[in-house]
Amino acid sequence: MMAAMENALDELTRLLKAPQTCLRDRWGAFALQLLANVATGLAVGIGFAVGRAIAG
Repeated sequence: MMAAMENALDELTRLLKAPQTCLRDRWGAFALQLLANVATGLAVGIGFAVGRAIAG
């Protein structure tokens, strides 16, 4: 009885430790990072353009 309970708890521990990533989560994180990089680049570009316009 104890061995079966130990095996069940070991299996539960293994399942909880394993990363549960699916392909959609990975691509979603990639797309979010790409969007953040594009937004940062756009903000920097607009900042340079405004700075150059003010400087003449």
